[in-house]
Amino acid sequence: MTDEAQEATPKLEPQDGAADAPPERVVPVGESIRYRRRAQQAEGRVQQLKQQLNDLQSQLDRRADEVAQAEAQRDEVRCQLTSTQNRLQAERLLGEAGVVDLEAASLLLSKRLDLGDELDADAIAESVEQLLLDKPFLLGAGGALPPSTSAPRSAPDGPRAQLARVADRASRTGNPRDVAEYLRLKRQASTAP
Repeated sequence: MTDEAQEATPKLEPQDGAADAPPERVVPVGESIRYRRRAQQAEGRVQQLKQQLNDLQSQLDRRADEVAQAEAQRDEVRCQLTSTQNRLQAERLLGEAGVVDLEAASLLLSKRLDLGDELDADAIAESVEQLLLDKPFLLGAGGALPPSTSAPRSAPDGPRAQLARVADRASRTGNPRDVAEYLRLKRQASTAP
C-alpha cells in the first residue's frame, strides 16, 4: 500500500488493555458444527451415565433392604435355635433328675430362667437344681415313679410253668400280693380238669 492508502484506512486504536489480548480466532462453520454436535453427544452420554448411576443406586438400596431383612431373619432364627437348645438341655436335665411331670417342671423353670438368652450349661444346671430344691413335689415319692397298681400279667405258657414262677416270686419277696396270686393260681390249677 501506498502512504495515501495507509492514511485513508483508519487505524484502530486498542481500547483499555485490548492490546495485550490475542486477536480473536475465527472458526470455520463446518468445524463449529462438528464441535457443537460432539458437545451435544457428550451431554447426552452424561445424561445416560447419570440415569445408569441412579438405577444402580436404587438397586443398591433395594439390595441393602434385602440384606437388612435377611439379617433380621437370621437373628430371629438364631434366637429360636438358642431357645430350643436351652429348652432341650433343661428338659434333659429335668428328666435325668427323675421329674415326674416334665411339662410342669419346664413351665416352672421357664418362669425362673429366660431360655431365649445365651446361657451356658452350668447356669441351666444350677437353675434346675434350685427348682428341684424349691419344689420337691416335682420328684414325686423319693424321686422315683409311683409303684404300679396292678401286677403285670404273665404270658400264657402253661399253668404249671406260671404256677412255678409265681411260687418262686412269692417265696422270694414274701409280699402278700404275690402269695395271694400264688394261692389263686394253685386253686385254679387244682379245680381244672
